[in-house]
Amino acid sequence: MAIKKNETGTWVLDRTQIPGQERQEVEIFDTTLRDGEQGGVTFKGDSKLRIARFLANTGVSTIEVGFPSSTPLEFDTVKQIADTVEGPHICGLTTMDLENIKRTWQALENNPKPTIHVFTLNIDEASIRAYKADPNEQIKKASRAVAYAKELTGGKGRVEFSAQNTILALSQSLNPAHSFLQEYISKIYGHAIKAGADVINIPHTVAKGIEIEIQEAIRYFKMLVEGTDEVMLSFHAHNDFGVSVADTLAAVEQGVRQVEGTWYSLGERAGNTPLEQVIMNLCLKPSYNRKYFTSFKLEKTNAVARFIERESFIPIPYNAPGIGPNALRHGSGVHSDGDEKGKAIGENIYLPCSPEDIGWTGNTHQITKLTGVSGVTARLEELGYEFEKAFVREHIMPVIKSRDITYGDKELRMIGDEFRYTGKDHVEFVDYAFNKFANSTIRQAQVVLVVDGEKKIGEAFMGKNGPINAVFSAIDDVLGLGEKKPKLVVYEPSNRGRTHSSAAEALVVLCGNGNELNYNLSAPVWVGKAEDDDTITASAKSYVQALSRFMTDMKEKNGTDKN
Repeated sequence: MAIKKNETGTWVLDRTQIPGQERQEVEIFDTTLRDGEQGGVTFKGDSKLRIARFLANTGVSTIEVGFPSSTPLEFDTVKQIADTVEGPHICGLTTMDLENIKRTWQALENNPKPTIHVFTLNIDEASIRAYKADPNEQIKKASRAVAYAKELTGGKGRVEFSAQNTILALSQSLNPAHSFLQEYISKIYGHAIKAGADVINIPHTVAKGIEIEIQEAIRYFKMLVEGTDEVMLSFHAHNDFGVSVADTLAAVEQGVRQVEGTWYSLGERAGNTPLEQVIMNLCLKPSYNRKYFTSFKLEKTNAVARFIERESFIPIPYNAPGIGPNALRHGSGVHSDGDEKGKAIGENIYLPCSPEDIGWTGNTHQITKLTGVSGVTARLEELGYEFEKAFVREHIMPVIKSRDITYGDKELRMIGDEFRYTGKDHVEFVDYAFNKFANSTIRQAQVVLVVDGEKKIGEAFMGKNGPINAVFSAIDDVLGLGEKKPKLVVYEPSNRGRTHSSAAEALVVLCGNGNELNYNLSAPVWVGKAEDDDTITASAKSYVQALSRFMTDMKEKNGTDKN
């Protein structure tokens, strides 16, 4: 492919393919559960199993789930996943110690597609000195380890081999003072291939001191090591200098057909290669998509990231490409207006891709004081408000421009509701009482409400739940909505101020579609917000306000009340 002039003198892109060339698959090797866990993440309980089951339906080729020989708990976890999760290769990492390899196989043996991943010590010059490692001994160990792993698998699944810091060693080997590394690299990998390795992983373990580009390193590796055409080449990188995605894509261009990484770069130091970014490049950039494909289901991208976030308790970075809360949002009036005009002609003017392509559930309008009337009106319309542009300009824009914040869906709904629910509330909160009986788990809550002008009292007896739940249940007792009651999807108590006398604030979001909260806060949604010196009172007021607005909409829907 090249840029050239055609017969009319116009510059064009020549997309001519090499005769017989076909798109080649690049496999996705997900090591979030293994290498990702080494960067401040400890997956609790059954989290690894839940994540592995989720990943199994996304099209990833291999899931590296752990280090079975490290602890009895890790062994049990890896074995449980291997015994129950099918589809991708289920991989366990192991050192070259034969007992560790055996233990790894015992964890994996019941899986239809097991992968034993054998790795060595770092093979760069400084590491050899630090570990006092004998290259010849390491070569023998690698050959013996791979052969034993191959024997155990009996032809089922795969054996992968990698020597840490190979990219650095390749660079150092070009220094005449360290030329002995050329033979070391050649033999340790060449012997592993002869011993039966199916996958050869080329790790960029620590991104430092590299004097050659990745594409040069991969080409050089293939010249040094005999038999690379007979195995699958894999690439594993860390993101120390923020270029692991570029390095990985460069490796793919040089014949690597398996890419290793984690979701949103979880891992040691600056993390591993972020898989979602590699996947988006391979699937959405024509220069790559013309030559390569992956079996990963692109529309699952955001679902996987959110699932990992939920199980790891590590938030997705705000501006993470493709998956961050701000990934496909813009706040300027010019961009918001262009976005709307683009939708009218079926184009994305200020977006890198269609949100649906990557399963992105967020809105594309980020509302700030800089957003124009068109952007605010369009976003409110998406949230279910039917305000005319003139009304938004006169009443809502002054509120938007009065604060230096980014308005999320909850904030916009609170503003919209102030102009939507202008009549008297159907339900008003008056007071509550709460008792916890001594030496008992029983809690009793009582509330006083005014419903359509009539004072009513309700109560609830609870088990181990706290006062907020008890008071909310007492409110439900008064209103008697039963199955009609919308689902509580958000309860956010907070304080205003930093002194001992700070006021309490509470936000409640009710959802009528039965779904869990997403970035859209999909309509129908009812929001309540209140503050008080007492946290329970603020919480009850906000819950009552949200329910009152729900009841208002239901009465309007049934034609019995028009506020």
